[in-house]
Amino acid sequence: MMKYTVIGLAAATALSVTAVGALAGGVAPEPETPVIVQPAPPAMDWTGAYGGLILGLGQGTYGNGTNFPGDGEGDWDGSLYGVVLGYNIQNGSWVYGGELTYSGANIDGSEACVNPAFQCYGEIGSIATLRGRVGYLAGPSTLVYGTAGLAMADLTFGTTDGLGGGGEQSRNVNGWVAGLGFEQAVTERLNIRGAILHYEFNDDTYQTDVPYTNVGGDLDQIELGVVFRF
Repeated sequence: MMKYTVIGLAAATALSVTAVGALAGGVAPEPETPVIVQPAPPAMDWTGAYGGLILGLGQGTYGNGTNFPGDGEGDWDGSLYGVVLGYNIQNGSWVYGGELTYSGANIDGSEACVNPAFQCYGEIGSIATLRGRVGYLAGPSTLVYGTAGLAMADLTFGTTDGLGGGGEQSRNVNGWVAGLGFEQAVTERLNIRGAILHYEFNDDTYQTDVPYTNVGGDLDQIELGVVFRF
């Protein structure tokens, strides 16, 4: 009888200790859900070819500084529209490359000649460029860059009296272009861009009603574009 009493007492004691432990600590917490760390997405790689469309607004001056037009200098302005093809090479935060552009243009201006019965006018029909670019990544998707290179423009200069008098001549002339711009990646393949560019075109002689020598021009352009990265 004593044996069973001792066994019962020991069991009751163990049960009491277990109950007290449960009351003291509460219900045991459920194990935490493990946190899965996702790998960071790879940084955008700017290396590769691209092509796209460009639009622009431009204004500048034309003339020869003496007698074309009457005071030697006229103003022209208008729009440009074209295409761009290029290639980038990324080295760390720096991006290097080059590009070709071709734009049709509706740039023109007209002012009185020395003889006020005539108007002396100038027009830009198209501009092609070969530009180098050096850029710095302000962020993984944002490039700021400088650009400079060669330009060729289809220029026309002429005179008219509105009655069929006068004449004009067109020439393809060389020049240069330089500017600053930015480019922003919108998706993995699609970028938008903008730039401020300055052109200088070489002087030449143009036969109108009379020959005018050393006639040239310049142009400041705001260029916007959309490019697709291949």
